[in-house]
Amino acid sequence: MEKFDVATAYLAQFPITGMMGILLYWMPLALCAWGYLMRTHRRYRECVAAREADKNFDSDTVGTLIGRFLMTVLPVFNLFAAVFNVGPEVFGRFFAIIGRVFDRPLVSQRGK
Repeated sequence: MEKFDVATAYLAQFPITGMMGILLYWMPLALCAWGYLMRTHRRYRECVAAREADKNFDSDTVGTLIGRFLMTVLPVFNLFAAVFNVGPEVFGRFFAIIGRVFDRPLVSQRGK
């Protein structure tokens, strides 16, 4: 936790990256970078497996990678991408896991 506080203080000292900059640019940038990297890796593995099985596949293109990069680094766009594109996929898995862990009925059946 101490390293996080030191890094936050270091970034907050710059006028362009105050606390609002951290919340509205750097955190969405980190979420988008991680989410798009994982999505690109997953799609790459799927395309390689489909090619090996002689199936049709729709591969990512260079334009797709450039678009993901721009959505990650552009200030307002990365916020929207984090909220509407990457966020639901990342946090949807998290909430699905939490839902499975706590999947217990509030009222149990009689005799069981």
